[in-house]
Amino acid sequence: MTTLEAIIGGATYSLSDGAPFAIIDSEDGMAPVRRITDRGPLQDGDSDLGFRLEPIVWPLALRLVANNIATHYDVRDTALRIFRPSRTAIQIRWTLDNGAVRQLDCHVSGRLAFASRERQGFNQKCVVPLRAANPLYYDPAMQAVTYGVGAGSGGFAFPLSWPASFGGSTVNQTRAIAYVGSYREFPIVIIKGPITNPVVTNLTTGDKLDFTGVTIGSGTTYTIDCRPGKKSVLDQDGANRIAGLSDDSDLATFSLEADPEAPGGINSVHVTGTSANATTEIYLQWYSRYVGI
Repeated sequence: MTTLEAIIGGATYSLSDGAPFAIIDSEDGMAPVRRITDRGPLQDGDSDLGFRLEPIVWPLALRLVANNIATHYDVRDTALRIFRPSRTAIQIRWTLDNGAVRQLDCHVSGRLAFASRERQGFNQKCVVPLRAANPLYYDPAMQAVTYGVGAGSGGFAFPLSWPASFGGSTVNQTRAIAYVGSYREFPIVIIKGPITNPVVTNLTTGDKLDFTGVTIGSGTTYTIDCRPGKKSVLDQDGANRIAGLSDDSDLATFSLEADPEAPGGINSVHVTGTSANATTEIYLQWYSRYVGI
């Protein structure tokens, strides 16, 4: 049976087991799509320039279940605590009948009302107005691959015991990352020194993050965040290191692509660098993103 949960502030609330919330209606499916078009002055029809996914505006209809008037107001208070306006996202999580887990990060975008006409006995219907600014569902289990020095070193998926030790002083590896999502994902790349001239290239897309001419010293970590709205290069102290990227780097577009853009979801990611040692760590971390459920 598919279950629905709300997670906020470290607490998890079931929205589907009837104790005290049950789902009346949930509009699942695909994120809304907006086509981008252009038209010349004498053109019939138009030219399709691509698309963007729009935020999901989602009215979640719930039944608040109670067996007396006191419990009725207790449940209403719980609903108001969960779905109050906040800068903290409400993580709405589906566990599907096939075992897959999907999640959206939402905020309340309107008024939570308890209309008396929507009350049956002590049970109350309410519609929670939710908005997901990022309309892509994701599996909340983070994935990661790490690279080390030496031609024979391999990549590993989480869980991985840190620190990982490698031999040699050169990083020069290509890993075939099997990305299982149905929509591209913008990863976070973490480079822990020492290393000189580190370059991370997605050979499948041609995009790269090139730090040629840069030495990242021992005890220094660069975090390259490729996510939209968060694109940055910061060191362990939060200092801006984006100037270390070459002019032809692709921070704006560096991603893991889904099938068919990457056939079979395979992204071949190549990492190079010199002057590394056993404490050097380079890894990509990401979530598998889905266009819908």
